[in-house]
Amino acid sequence: MTYPSVAGTYGDQAVREALVFAHLSSLAAEIDREDNWPQRLSGGEQQRLAIARAMLEKPDWLFLDEATSALDEELEAEIYRILSEALPNTTIVSIGHRSTLIALHQRHIEMVAGQRDIFEPISTIPVRSSARAQPSV
Repeated sequence: MTYPSVAGTYGDQAVREALVFAHLSSLAAEIDREDNWPQRLSGGEQQRLAIARAMLEKPDWLFLDEATSALDEELEAEIYRILSEALPNTTIVSIGHRSTLIALHQRHIEMVAGQRDIFEPISTIPVRSSARAQPSV
C-alpha cells in the first residue's frame, strides 16, 4: 500500500483513511494481510489503490494515465472530487480517452499528430472557472 515509500512510512490510520477515501474501505481491515493482490483485486480496485497511494504521498504533480478507465462514470467523478479536496495543492494532469474527464478539469488540451507525426496541442479549452482549486489537465 505504501509503495513507492518504504513500509512503515505512514501510520496504519493514514493508510486506512486513504483506502476509505479511494472507496476501498473493505481493504482497510486487511492492511497487514499478505496476499497475491494483483490477482485478487479487480482492475478498478487496482486503480483505486493507486489513487490511495497518491493520497498518502501528496505529490506536487500527479500524472494519471487512464487512471479511472476501469471505473464507471459516477465513481470516476467521485474519485476526482476526492482528489481535488484531499490534494488541494497538487496539480493533476490526466491522460485519457474518455470524454467524461473533460468536465473534471479546468483545462483540456487535445494532442494531434502534426508534421512528421510529431504530436502538438491544437487547442486549450477552458472547461470551467472556479475560485476553488481544481485539478487541471
